[in-house]
Order: sequence, then structure tokens, then C-alpha cells
Amino acid sequence: MLRFILIFCFALAVSGSALYMTKLSVDGRYDRLSDLQAEITEAENRAIILEAEWAYLSRPDRLLDLSSSLLSMRPIKPNRVLPLESIPLRTPKDKENGGDNAQ
Repeated sequence: MLRFILIFCFALAVSGSALYMTKLSVDGRYDRLSDLQAEITEAENRAIILEAEWAYLSRPDRLLDLSSSLLSMRPIKPNRVLPLESIPLRTPKDKENGGDNAQ
């Protein structure tokens, strides 16, 4: 009978220890999950801010001002744009040579 009580106490101690270790593991994973959720929220907020900054920096009027002041560029005039029909088409011979006319 004493042997049965000792075995029972040992089994109870082992199962208690295993339960405690499992609880610690779950608590650690829960903390890690909370940290990851906070990181995800922070990254989403940074992405929203970056998208707003990109929208601000890539405004067409701002880019037009920068291109004219820094690069001395002007918008293309309508008389400089050619119709699609004015572009010569490749001939079958050009297609076979890969479009390389220099021989």
C-alpha cells in the first residue's frame, strides 16, 4: 500500500510539473503573439504613412515644377506626338534576324 501511495505521489508530482511547464510555454507563446501583433500594427501604420508621403511627393504638379526647375524639362507639345501609323512595322526578315539590321 505504501508503494502505491509513493507511486501515486510521484505520478502526481510529474504531472504537476508537466502542467506547470506547459503553462509557462503557453504564456511565453501568448507574449510572443502579443509582441508580433504589436509589430504588425506598427508596420501597417508605417505603411499608411509611407503611402501618404508617396502620394504627396508624386503629385503631378510637384513633379512638373521639379522637372522644369531642376531638369529644364517642358511638357511635350501636341505637334511633337506622332500617330501610331507613322511607326514602321517590322518585316518578316527583321523578325528572323531578331530585329538586328546591322550585319
